[in-house]
Amino acid sequence: MDTKRKILNAALELYNNKGINATTRHIAEDIAISVGNLHYHFKHTDDIVLALYEQIAAEFDVVIGGLDKHDLLNHSVFDQMLSSSFNIVYRYRFFFLNFVEIGRRIPMIKKYYQELMGRRQKELKVTFRKFVADGHFRGDLSEQAYDSLVTQCFILNDFWLSHNELVDQLDEQEAEKRYMELMKNVLNPYMTKVQ
Repeated sequence: MDTKRKILNAALELYNNKGINATTRHIAEDIAISVGNLHYHFKHTDDIVLALYEQIAAEFDVVIGGLDKHDLLNHSVFDQMLSSSFNIVYRYRFFFLNFVEIGRRIPMIKKYYQELMGRRQKELKVTFRKFVADGHFRGDLSEQAYDSLVTQCFILNDFWLSHNELVDQLDEQEAEKRYMELMKNVLNPYMTKVQ
């Protein structure tokens, strides 16, 4: 594994366990390299956070892109997408628990996220329309209903972790089960057959 990858892996683990305030010195110590060597690869801590954000976006691209590979969308395919999404959010939990702070500290991430959400909203609407075509979704939804549903899905997907941290305090497996149940409850009124 190259040094850059080791830095990112160590940073992810430290941020998840100790919070976003872990420094480049902490990261360098964790993988037994000099701070100078770390700064050769990433000049600032924010550069590491930005690189991790790019990893998150790329992993979500794979999940969303995977939906296009299915000719027929069904509950099983959607459950798999939800589970994959949950795993990404949990793996990068420091980011989602500190989303607002990170966006304020690194305006580029906030800008990228806003652009990404615009793209993702269009992609999710296409997915929901495939559900309609395949008979899994009601066909009488207005554009406003689609917009509202997409917004609810993104709020739940990106911020369930904060709720779990503050209220439910479930472990990873129980949190996934609870998150999947909540997402299904959001979607069920739109489904032709309740899951």
